Amino acid sequence: MKKIITILAAGLAIWSESVNAQVVPEIHYQFSIPTGTFRNFVEKPGPLGVGFQVRKTLTNNRISLGGGLSWFYFPDKKGKQTLELPGDDGTYTGFVTNYTNIYGLQFLAQYEFKDPNENLVPFVKTGLGLAYQNQRQDIGLFAFKYDGFQFMPHLETGMRFRLPRQGAINLSMTYHYLPGAGDVGATSFAGLRIGYSGFRIR
Repeated sequence: MKKIITILAAGLAIWSESVNAQVVPEIHYQFSIPTGTFRNFVEKPGPLGVGFQVRKTLTNNRISLGGGLSWFYFPDKKGKQTLELPGDDGTYTGFVTNYTNIYGLQFLAQYEFKDPNENLVPFVKTGLGLAYQNQRQDIGLFAFKYDGFQFMPHLETGMRFRLPRQGAINLSMTYHYLPGAGDVGATSFAGLRIGYSGFRIR
């Protein structure tokens, strides 16, 4: 999986250098809160969510299209429990720790409600792509793994604060929903995101 992510990141970088229009790179950090049935696996907030995006501004400079890579990590120490696992995995008693890693690749579209050159610009963004999720459940000395590929749509709304010289700080709220697939159930989480986006790369 790491090789795939590296190849995709290199592809985004090459694409960003080849386009003629303005290219907007962005990096961000996200603090995430599990929602829905995903809370049955992890209840505690995800302290780590990072991503990298590259978008190309269209003729209408309020619209930009591109792609992005992301990684989310959710750990949850649940203490001593007795669990009956699905199928023929049996019943186990022990200290339980659940955690999951989610690696995403998305196509992105962003619309800005004001001229991008203004100091404060509200925006909305949507993404659609594919994620690989690797869940693990540790029960005492035993470990169980559940993984699979899932569709990965998300919605985002926020505000961009332009910096004096170049670039901007982005503050936004996000919502991700990944339908169940393979061994992994439906996954949903809301997030608070802060990022830095560059301007006028070309």
